[in-house]
Amino acid sequence: METTLLKVPEVAVRLGISRAKVYELLADGELRSVRLAGSRRVRSLDLDDFIAGLDESWPKGAYTRRPMVSASRRG
Repeated sequence: METTLLKVPEVAVRLGISRAKVYELLADGELRSVRLAGSRRVRSLDLDDFIAGLDESWPKGAYTRRPMVSASRRG
């Protein structure tokens, strides 16, 4: 399997976040990266691992459904 090296803007697009947030994840060590000729790159495998780990770190029941309240009952 071929490993792809992604640029930070490409990672940002794939995650749907800003480049600044990607750099935060890199600085915090949450997302692994490599240096290549003075540029920061993220291996596609490391990005896949990061994404897979998101489910494990998400608190259980964080998005539980609340009962719907009709507009007439809101006041």
